[in-house]
Amino acid sequence: MRTRIKFCGVMTPTEAELAVACGADAVGCILAPSPRRIALRDAVAIAATLPPFVTPVFVMADPGKRTLAEVSAACPAAMLQCAGDEDPELLAPYGARILKVVHVGAESDAAAIEAACNRYERGNVLLDTQTGALRGGSGVRFVWDRARDIVRRRSTIVAGGLTPENVGDAIRTLRPYGVDVRSGIERNGRKDEGLMRAFQAAVNDADRT
Repeated sequence: MRTRIKFCGVMTPTEAELAVACGADAVGCILAPSPRRIALRDAVAIAATLPPFVTPVFVMADPGKRTLAEVSAACPAAMLQCAGDEDPELLAPYGARILKVVHVGAESDAAAIEAACNRYERGNVLLDTQTGALRGGSGVRFVWDRARDIVRRRSTIVAGGLTPENVGDAIRTLRPYGVDVRSGIERNGRKDEGLMRAFQAAVNDADRT
C-alpha cells in the first residue's frame, strides 16, 4: 500500500501549489495558535485551489461546538484535524472527516497509546510527539516501536520530527497509512521545494522496500 503524504502549515495558494507538485495527498492549513496560523477565509481560499483527490485539512485545537460547526460548514471537503483535548462526543457527529491527534509523550507506552486512540472510535487518528507543554510542532520524533500495535489495527497517520532523512525508517518500522510533516520540509520558516521533493522521494523509496 502506498503511504499517503500530508504537508502541513501551508499558508498561501503558492505553497499549496508547490505541495501538490511535490506529491502531497493532503494539504494542512493551521487555524490553531501557531507561527503558521492563518484565517479561516484564507484556508478556504487555499482549499479551493486544490485539484481533485488532494484533500484540504484544517487544523484546530480545542474548538468549541460552534467553531467546529463553522469550520466544517465553511469547507465541506476539508478534513477536520483536532489537536487538543476534544471530547469524543464533540467529534463523533463528523465521523470520518475527523483526524484526531493523539499525543505521544516520552513516558507513553504501547498500552497508553492504544488507550488514547480507543477513546475516539470514529474518525481517524494521527500520532504526534508531545514534548513538555508542546503538543506537536516540536520537531521531535517519538519512539515509533511503541505504536506498532495501533498502526496494525487501525489506519494511522504518523507525525513528529519527520524529515527526508528519517521518514523512510518510520515507514519501514510502522507501515502507517500516512505521514505528516511541517518543519521537516522548511528552511527559515518557509516551505522548501528541495526538502519537499526529497521527502516525497524518501517515502516512495520506503514503499518499494
